[in-house]
Amino acid sequence: MPVIKCHHGCSLHVSTPEWVATLTIDQLRYAREAMDAKIKAVEESQKRTVWRLCRGGACEANYREDDFEKAADHLLRIFKSRFMREADDWIEKPYGYLYFERNLPRITPELVSQIEYDTEWFPAKL
Repeated sequence: MPVIKCHHGCSLHVSTPEWVATLTIDQLRYAREAMDAKIKAVEESQKRTVWRLCRGGACEANYREDDFEKAADHLLRIFKSRFMREADDWIEKPYGYLYFERNLPRITPELVSQIEYDTEWFPAKL
């Protein structure tokens, strides 16, 4: 969230639209150029892997790139019980194969930029 500071040292946290509303046309143009350069750098940066443990349409946990073994252990802990429930439901009344597969826990890798990895996926604890 942007911070606006006055010459007296006071600061105010504002939303991005509120901050943008305070800019002059020259400041807006400069901000656009600066943002375009930043976006391009992020898009061209090295990607990191996030291991996502998903079940159905929900993500149960995210693991850092080097923690793939923890992700696998988590998957093994929950897979059998979930499979047993889905198998019971299937035997009782068969339903679509794809739906059955999607309801089982799985690990899905996701490639993200370094800045997203550090700020959105695994932010530093304050």
